[in-house]
Amino acid sequence: MLPPLALLGITNWDSFLTDLLAFFALYLIISISLNLEMGYAGIPNFGKVLYFMAGAAFSGAVAIRAAAWMLHVGGDPVGLDNFIIANRITGLLASDIPASIALIALTMLIGALVGGFIGYISIFPAIRLREDYLAMLLLGAAAFFQIFLSNYSPIINGSLGIGIPALFAWAGNYSTLGATLLIASFAVAVYIYAEKMVRSPLGRTLRAMRDNESASEALGKDNVAIRRNVLIIAAMITGVAGALYTIYTGDSNPAIYDRVTWTFWPWLIVIMGGVANNVGVTIGTFVFVFLLKYIDATKFQLQNILPFDVTWVEYLAFGSLLIVILLVRPQGILPEKPSATLKTSRIDEIIAGVRGVPVPQKKEEEGDGA
Repeated sequence: MLPPLALLGITNWDSFLTDLLAFFALYLIISISLNLEMGYAGIPNFGKVLYFMAGAAFSGAVAIRAAAWMLHVGGDPVGLDNFIIANRITGLLASDIPASIALIALTMLIGALVGGFIGYISIFPAIRLREDYLAMLLLGAAAFFQIFLSNYSPIINGSLGIGIPALFAWAGNYSTLGATLLIASFAVAVYIYAEKMVRSPLGRTLRAMRDNESASEALGKDNVAIRRNVLIIAAMITGVAGALYTIYTGDSNPAIYDRVTWTFWPWLIVIMGGVANNVGVTIGTFVFVFLLKYIDATKFQLQNILPFDVTWVEYLAFGSLLIVILLVRPQGILPEKPSATLKTSRIDEIIAGVRGVPVPQKKEEEGDGA
């Protein structure tokens, strides 16, 4: 009996499911961070690839240099012999679990620090700009940084890129699964953090700033500082996502950090899932990644059927999907829900007092109580 995925035209279903989980977690991390910026704070960030790229490039460059230093491997880790050195380091890491774990932690830390730093220096000069000008500046900054990486060799060997040692080599045949579970664990942590944030008083402050900046300022809120902090936190999260992507793929090359993949697709996910609704974004992420990976795995079977090159199938499919969503359900799969400032029981008491009716009795109190 054929596996269910084989009936859909997918033969290597083990690899498909592992890749599906890894990219679902990666896109969930980036989309949740974008939802914090755009959905809750009203900041149109069209430069997500900038922080992803910075985290991936610098964490990869530091990881291979640190590994070469720790394991006493000679040569230039990001030079022409990079892949030879990376393979040599991988062989040594296969029997050195403490060094591998230390390098994984270092890679993620560098991704967070570099992402936050790049976020600060790219945002600070334009933090007071209107939303449309801020969006254009961040989009331009991402394009500039990609050109810089492609033409400046000391970081990741320019446009040639570098190979990264397999930091899960000690896991043997389960190295890819180990990297996938690491990404998934961080995605869960980001989701929990985002949910805690948006259900706190800070979350209501973000909504107030998004809906009416003048009213927010009149209540004593520093909108500029709030926007700056949200963007820096989201940039740090995205930088770690870039570092995790480097660990998963074992490669760092400016050519793979394109705007469509790491900026416009997350925007599509948030719009499809539901702006300012993390549950909706999670559902939207899964739907998007499943369709993306399914199309990628089966599109070459349509080579002799379609009148155009199959490499354009995913762009046409998701472009059409975006149009349908905006026409049929612009609020997304799960629209934003109001956040109560008091427990449901207390709200019922207030309403009952105003109406002069008995307070309804409930077995359990609901609401976040923030």
